[in-house]
Amino acid sequence: MSDMYSRHFIDYIAGVGRVWDVINGRGLEGYSMLARLFGKKCNHPMADVKSAQALLAGLPKNDMLKSAVELTDWLESVTDCEAFGLADQFAVINVLDERAQQCSRKLQAEYFTLLDLHVFQGNRLCLVLGNLARQTTQAYLMLFNRYCKGDKEAVAFKASLPLLVARAVRAERECLKYASLHYAPHENAVWDTLAQLYRHAGQQNYLDTRLRLYSTNTELTSVKFEAGQMLAWYACGVNSLSTRGMHLAERLIGHYGDAIEITARLTEHALFGFDLAHPFEPVRVALDSTVHPQMRYIGMAGMQAGLETLLNSLEKDFVPPEINLGGVFRAEWVLEAVKHIVAVLRSPPLRSGKRLEMGGIMKVVSGYDNLLERCLDLAQQGKACAFEEWALDNVSASGFSAILKGRGIESIGIANLLGIQVMGTRHLGVAVVRRLLQDGKGGLQVGAEVLANQVALVNVRQSVGGGSGNALPVLWLYEKSGSKQEVARLLLPAGSFSMNRSLVSRFEEKNYLLIPVGLEESNEDYELASFRTIEQV
Repeated sequence: MSDMYSRHFIDYIAGVGRVWDVINGRGLEGYSMLARLFGKKCNHPMADVKSAQALLAGLPKNDMLKSAVELTDWLESVTDCEAFGLADQFAVINVLDERAQQCSRKLQAEYFTLLDLHVFQGNRLCLVLGNLARQTTQAYLMLFNRYCKGDKEAVAFKASLPLLVARAVRAERECLKYASLHYAPHENAVWDTLAQLYRHAGQQNYLDTRLRLYSTNTELTSVKFEAGQMLAWYACGVNSLSTRGMHLAERLIGHYGDAIEITARLTEHALFGFDLAHPFEPVRVALDSTVHPQMRYIGMAGMQAGLETLLNSLEKDFVPPEINLGGVFRAEWVLEAVKHIVAVLRSPPLRSGKRLEMGGIMKVVSGYDNLLERCLDLAQQGKACAFEEWALDNVSASGFSAILKGRGIESIGIANLLGIQVMGTRHLGVAVVRRLLQDGKGGLQVGAEVLANQVALVNVRQSVGGGSGNALPVLWLYEKSGSKQEVARLLLPAGSFSMNRSLVSRFEEKNYLLIPVGLEESNEDYELASFRTIEQV
């Protein structure tokens, strides 16, 4: 090899090495080398890293929301500019994304710790964070597509692929998260993209390459690790969680993410399957499921012990400080997410009855106070009013699905209590919202679990003093089977239940002593508790 060609080859290798230095935060000069080797001059205001850093220095330091909006605009501008060389474009997007991550962490902590996420400030934060996630996703997918189409810098850029694709997967997960917060439908393109990134990483042998995702991260990750977290989080049923619960479930799965396994072989530990050949959202699998080479199976058994231990701490109102949830959260909030994940790991969700498609209308009231008022109307043979009418989609022995349209659907949330009345009946039943999903046509699909087909309004008093204290109106749930109740389930106002306080009540012309068994469920306006019943003469 001649001296001239040797010098060019050495310069080429040096340029590649400097790209890797930039990825690991050890310098920026490699990009100018690549620009000299491959690129033409770009007139974009952020044509190089130094220009980008100079412009970012002007971002407001005390207004993270404004900074996030400006960073989103800059990411869009750099992504859309075709004059960039591949290496330079990645370098500038890297600088923008690193800065955007700082804003995102602070804004997420502010948003998810708000007492009411749906106030104006919460809605604004969610919109800005969602826009930032979408633009970041587009930026990395654009770079990935440039590489795959054989950009002239592709060979020198190959060392950057593990970081680029890992960030693309993380950005896709954030994008999916902010769509899910509104229970909004998402295009199957998200799973097509994940499958494409995963397959490419496997074919090019960087699926398990360990790297630091951002300069502020101390832990290592990989494309496979990021994909595993995204699949495990979504497969756990995010549309069955509250908005805050979705975020906490994501952070918890990330904390125990080392235990997530993705294999090409179906084993007894596999919970979910993801088809790389025909991508669709991950689904629950069974050991007798059809197996083919492009299926990948996700197992989470290794995280169950850690979550069970955490569950015990949370039930004592203690959140271990070593778990990074991206903010300071109440134990009861974290408990919701942990219980949800543990329930998925312990046993698969099984339908207790056949689902039947059925049209028709169901009368519904939402909220404990409204349900109590409707029961009082019926007990006094008054005129029950203020019902909403929901269009039924299907029903089963354990619940129903309905389609809501028009105004008011934004007030429906996971774990909302519903009073239900089937057309042609006088009595009220009670249900709880378990699943939400927008249908893309302005409608909201609500899946609800029926707790009881009939409830009775009763008064309870503390058993001390012979039950002579103040009466509290509550709702007594009839057993669906109609059998004698040795354990009664009562709906109480929030904050009313105590394991140290027995109650007395009268139900169906009989007097009962109610001894607390446990709190089954609670929300901001109600508590569902069980009591052992002792008939009193």
